[in-house]
Amino acid sequence: MTIANLFVANYSSSQALVDVEGMAQQGIHAIFRARSVAKTPRILNQIERRERAILLLMDGKRTLQDVARLTRRHELEIAWILVHLLERGYIEFLGAEEDINNIP
Repeated sequence: MTIANLFVANYSSSQALVDVEGMAQQGIHAIFRARSVAKTPRILNQIERRERAILLLMDGKRTLQDVARLTRRHELEIAWILVHLLERGYIEFLGAEEDINNIP
């Protein structure tokens, strides 16, 4: 299963909080940003340590691939964690690395 398929497989149209098709097409080059509410002590204390580490790396500049490299985790594991964070509304999908870098 590819990372793109993983994103699509975990969302139905009724529960998607983001443009899943667009996100899936971006795959490992997808960029996410943590929502400010997710960085509150209450939320940070509720989530698992590995999810917290990934959440704090979601700065709107790093790709899924960057986070995998920084955490020394497999991209598929990072993708699963991102799916869980997206489902809870803790992060938002911004687009592809190329699209974000070309914004003036």
